Amino acid sequence: MEKILRRRFIGFSVGVVFLVLFVMLLIIVGINYYQVMYMHLGVMMDDLITNNGEITNQNQVGGLPEHNNLPFKGSEADKMEPPPINPNIEVEMEDHHLLSFVAGQRPIYSSEYFRVTINEVTKEITADMQRSNYTSESTAIIYAREVLKVDKDHGFIDEYKYAIVKNEDSIIIYFIDCTTAFNMYQNFVWNSLWVCLSAFIGISVSITILSKKVVEVIARGYEQQNEFITGISHELKTPLTIIKGNVEVITLQEGPTMWTKSIIDQINRLTKLIDYLISLTKLEEDSNLTKTTFSLSELITESCIFFEGVARSKHKKIEYTIQPDISYMGDTQNIELLLSILLENALKYSISNSTIYVTLRLINKKPTIYIINNAENLEVKQYNEWFERFYRADSSRASKTSGFGIGLSMARAIVIRHKGKITAESLDGKKATLKVVL
Repeated sequence: MEKILRRRFIGFSVGVVFLVLFVMLLIIVGINYYQVMYMHLGVMMDDLITNNGEITNQNQVGGLPEHNNLPFKGSEADKMEPPPINPNIEVEMEDHHLLSFVAGQRPIYSSEYFRVTINEVTKEITADMQRSNYTSESTAIIYAREVLKVDKDHGFIDEYKYAIVKNEDSIIIYFIDCTTAFNMYQNFVWNSLWVCLSAFIGISVSITILSKKVVEVIARGYEQQNEFITGISHELKTPLTIIKGNVEVITLQEGPTMWTKSIIDQINRLTKLIDYLISLTKLEEDSNLTKTTFSLSELITESCIFFEGVARSKHKKIEYTIQPDISYMGDTQNIELLLSILLENALKYSISNSTIYVTLRLINKKPTIYIINNAENLEVKQYNEWFERFYRADSSRASKTSGFGIGLSMARAIVIRHKGKITAESLDGKKATLKVVL
């Protein structure tokens, strides 16, 4: 039991942690994407359009520092000229960025932008490539033609963000290189992913280590509860047996009376309840099953034939449709007990002169059992509460139907031990359907 609880606790906790971290990652990455791709680049594009092809806000493009960071202030800084560049010196590509800064130019990549103008009167296409170091004029014109095919005033094409401005006689398309933004975003995504993955692994390991202590408390309480039920049940059996024997002696000596009959009936009822509790406790405690392969079709058919006589005595009928040759590997006694509980429950809570329908068939290669009976006071919903211990609906408590509300709890315990699923529902408010998937 402790191992099962621990596995469930770890699975549930790790699942919740994964879901939380995954949602957080999506939110953070989404916010970063919006800030980088739309807010940051959008401000640059607005500045580019406003200033007719020039980006004046150096902080947006990583250009020259402000004048107050230079050794000279004001007009003196404005009059500074870059040193002359010797054209005979070959400059490596990785030094081009530094050279452009020394020469007074904005750094490449982050300041890579250009515009293409299309004269609608003369159909002439011109490209302003003064701030473009890595894109040719022919490529820029190709980009412009591709952009015009898309019915959007702004968007992305390859690694460029574009915006279209239409004037009276011309169309101007502005392009900004987003390589740096894409790289920054990609690095942010990978870093965030690694952080979340590391956090997930760390938390999962911690949960696995600490789960033993957490589950020990629950398992100890559960075991103590089962020990109490088993112990008190055995202790109750002895005095009940003595009381029943004394009443039977009195009955033999003085003859049966309504009082002695009532006492014996109640003793039998309590004895049956104790047997149910002991059986349920053993089902939940014992995880070992004696599995054998048997014909499930024949077992259900035999159970239905047996209960046909019980049904007739209660003015009811049982109709069964059993798919032949369905074999199953499980505990034969437990499955037989499961069928008895379900059929007895259907007969007990079905209305008079009604029919109980039993069906067995393979669905998705799994044996599936349906037991349907007509009943009163139903709602259109699933009845998961029917499988709780000692649960009985108010209408049942007020009726003459006897029972402890423990049978379906035993049925659920048997199905769970066989790694199956049992459900109860009403689709029309008139019929109760119990479904067992083994």
